Amino acid sequence: MNIGFLGCGNIAQAMIVGLLDSGLSPSSITVLTRNQKKKKFYKKNSIKRLAVNKANSTKFDFIFLCVKPADAKDAIEGSAINWGNANLVSVVAGISSQKLKIFANSDKVIRIMPTTSSEFGKSITAIFMEEEQKKQTKKLIPLLNKMGSTIELSSEKDLHEFTAVVGSGQAFIMEALKQYDEKLLKFSKNKNAASKNLAMFISSIAQHIELNNGIEPSIKKIMSPKGTTYSGLKALKKNKISSVFKSAFKAAEKRSKEIQNEY
Repeated sequence: MNIGFLGCGNIAQAMIVGLLDSGLSPSSITVLTRNQKKKKFYKKNSIKRLAVNKANSTKFDFIFLCVKPADAKDAIEGSAINWGNANLVSVVAGISSQKLKIFANSDKVIRIMPTTSSEFGKSITAIFMEEEQKKQTKKLIPLLNKMGSTIELSSEKDLHEFTAVVGSGQAFIMEALKQYDEKLLKFSKNKNAASKNLAMFISSIAQHIELNNGIEPSIKKIMSPKGTTYSGLKALKKNKISSVFKSAFKAAEKRSKEIQNEY
């Protein structure tokens, strides 16, 4: 398999590292770029770099579009890629398949939404493709599963909500975890120790959820009637903690829809 990355920012680098760590050969990956930036990354991971104006010299199974929404049109139209011979897999939030088809002058368009957790094989990646592209799932989904797990969406509209909850959602949880970071710093020797303790704390939560088959059973296992956990949870519910997250999801989803209309 031969895959290309058009753009090499944070998400592209995370995906590349995840694929390499899963056993994919560096010779299978080419970064298509306009400049010589990120030389250290290419060298460290032994991956090829190819100037976008020479991209038609190589046949790719998939080319992942990993640029900012504002740059998507120029990146596609400004490359020398023959999009009729390549499957365009867009990682760009908000921009619809229909617009991508127009930019590429090709129907071979697939949209995905991975996370930077691809880097360590923990991404939950959404994928949407129209019926005529379904045959590509045999190759693409096993590739995406090397970076975590994949969820097939039946409606492209669902990508807006998925982007808000999963694509952006990790950062929302991290923002809430700053409160724990502050408290653990108080109990730890230094900032480094506090960060390690926080990582262990979060890891233990994930294990609870996995072992107890869900969040509610895990809470019940930690909580005792009218104890400290019970009192704290009561305060969280009183202050409508769920509404805080729902408002964040709604704001992120709204922005995803705005991007669709902007570009």
